[in-house]
Amino acid sequence: MKPLAFLLLLPVAGYAAEQSVQYSVRGLFQPERKVALSNAARALENCRLVEVDYDTARATFTYDDDAQGFKKAKPEQILQQIDTQIRKLTNSTFTLLQPGTLPETGLKRIDFTIEGLDCLGCSYGAYSAVAALEGVDRATASFRDGRLTAFIDPAKTSREALAEVLKKKEIKVVEASAKQEPQPKN
Repeated sequence: MKPLAFLLLLPVAGYAAEQSVQYSVRGLFQPERKVALSNAARALENCRLVEVDYDTARATFTYDDDAQGFKKAKPEQILQQIDTQIRKLTNSTFTLLQPGTLPETGLKRIDFTIEGLDCLGCSYGAYSAVAALEGVDRATASFRDGRLTAFIDPAKTSREALAEVLKKKEIKVVEASAKQEPQPKN
């Protein structure tokens, strides 16, 4: 029995294991952007996109840890390798980052109604104004709804800080009237 067990393991021993990693995705500001990321990822070398979760702005990739660019690579080098390819394939409209460490329940949802948010470019401008701020886990901007939503770490940023950066970018936030509509829940 022992020789048989050895022979069954022999073919497997020559192959490296496929590894899986998950990263936050900047640039995933509207549901349709999932398709853009998936289409671009078809051209990835030595790795592949497995899943995109729009609601959490996370993407899962697999790679062969024995493939060029991944062999003996540290976690930060793997992120850099995949991110470099994604940026190149999408003209830097997508960026990969390590996911935040704050659990979902610790994030605070902030919503803004934006005046003049009427096209994809405007949505991207509003999104990019807040997405890069420290403490912003993820954000979305919908020209269909005229709304920007950000999920923040309240210990690192605030609604006021987001409003200020939008103002600096000359993006007009519509102030809530005396009678506020109820905010959607996390």
